[in-house]
Amino acid sequence: MNGEEDTLKIGCCGFPVALTSYFREMDVVEVQVSFYRQIGDSQVLNWRSKAPEGFEFILKAPQCVTHPPKSPTYRRSHLSPQERQGCGSFGLTEVVKGEMELFLEKAKALASEKFLFQTPPSFKPSPEHLEAMEAFFKYYRGVGTFLWEPRGSEWTPDLIREVCQRLGLIHATDPFLEVPQQWGDFVYFRLHGNLRSYRHDYTPEEMRAILEMVKGKGYILFNNDKMWKNALEMKALIKVE
Repeated sequence: MNGEEDTLKIGCCGFPVALTSYFREMDVVEVQVSFYRQIGDSQVLNWRSKAPEGFEFILKAPQCVTHPPKSPTYRRSHLSPQERQGCGSFGLTEVVKGEMELFLEKAKALASEKFLFQTPPSFKPSPEHLEAMEAFFKYYRGVGTFLWEPRGSEWTPDLIREVCQRLGLIHATDPFLEVPQQWGDFVYFRLHGNLRSYRHDYTPEEMRAILEMVKGKGYILFNNDKMWKNALEMKALIKVE
C-alpha cells in the first residue's frame, strides 16, 4: 500500500460527547447519521461553524445504497416503505440517485471527500452484486474517495483485494474481528469492540498492536461503547511513543 495520508488521525464513529469537547480533542469524525437519514441543513451549519480549521468529516453512505429494504436499520429512515423497494445492493434506482444527490450536497457543505460504504452480511459476492458494485462506483467516479467495509466470510482477502483494486476502493476493516486491510492508499480501521459485543474497553496492549499495523499513517475510528475513552487513550499513547 502506498501512503497518501502523512498523518495518523484518531476519532469516533459518531459524536459520543458534546461537540465543543469533541472538536477540542479530535481531528476527525465518521458521521453515522448520514447512513440512517439525510443530515439536516441546520445540523450541517452547526457542525461546520463549530469545527476547527482542518477538522475532517467522513460520511457513512446512505443505507439505501447498501442495505435491503427489510433491514432493521430502516426503522430510523425517512424513506417510506414504498420508497425503500428496490433499495440496497448498489442498485442505481431513482430513489438511490436522489438520496445520493442530497448526500453529496451535504458532504460538499462539510468539505467531506471520503465516504464509507458498509455492506451487510446478506450482501454476498454473487456475480449480480459484483456487477452492481462496478456500475455504481463507475457512475459516481470522481466525486470523492470511497471506503468499503464488507461483512461476511465469503468476502475472502483475495476477493476483497481484487474488488478494491479494480474499483479504486479503500478497504475499511476491524483487524481484530475481520481480515487485515487488503488494499488502499492509507489505513482505515473501524474498531467495533470484540467478538462478543461492542461493550469492550481496549487495553494498552491492543492499542499498541493497532498502532503497529497502522505504522503511523491513516485513520483509527472507535465504534465501541468506550469509544471516547479509548480515542483519548490512543491519542495519549501516540504522544508518549
